[in-house]
Amino acid sequence: MSLQIWANVHRGDFTLDVDLTVEEGEVVAVLGPNGSGKSTLLMALCGLARLEHGTIALDGAVFDDGGRTFIPPAKRPVGVVFQGNLLFEHMNVMENLAFGLRARGLSRRDAAAKVAPLVETLSLGSLLQRRPRDLSGGQAQRVAIARALVTEPHVLLLDEPMSALDAATSAALRVEFRDLLAGFAGYRLLVTHEPDDARALADRVVVLDAGHVAWQGPIGDYRP
Repeated sequence: MSLQIWANVHRGDFTLDVDLTVEEGEVVAVLGPNGSGKSTLLMALCGLARLEHGTIALDGAVFDDGGRTFIPPAKRPVGVVFQGNLLFEHMNVMENLAFGLRARGLSRRDAAAKVAPLVETLSLGSLLQRRPRDLSGGQAQRVAIARALVTEPHVLLLDEPMSALDAATSAALRVEFRDLLAGFAGYRLLVTHEPDDARALADRVVVLDAGHVAWQGPIGDYRP
């Protein structure tokens, strides 16, 4: 059981050409300088960028083969926590959390029941009626990861989850996210430019440079 990625994507003058495999239960941190292809890889995995060549397949089920097969983002079992969290500003926290479930046809009551365990785990109970503009950065990131997890995705993508937070908030959230990710049995990719995020959360590191894998190995062998 694995997430197999051979992603060849052209975006303007830039080409991403990455070949890697993520094992079930593994947290892989993808690092590299700006422009190295981290975000392009994430976009290909969630279906927002199509492959020119290659294959993205989850346990043998093909998402994109650069040709006839392309599964659109809404139909992929992929949860994404985008950089800056991208919560819906016109919805309160509860509506944000329930959005994916409601889009799948669940009633408001059933969606609330499904959301409840994550609300308790991430201490969001007092925030449910607030709008995103009334949340702190740490609170908004907790909502964003809960929204991604509540649909029970097979693949979880975290895009620079700590980038907008101060050092103290980042350190506290790393502890929470580490415990939360430990209970997620799927495939987990963390896109970041922060070695501290990788050391706290990842089992393995993949370093991208100019669209290619420059290095990969266990987190214990990683030297930034």
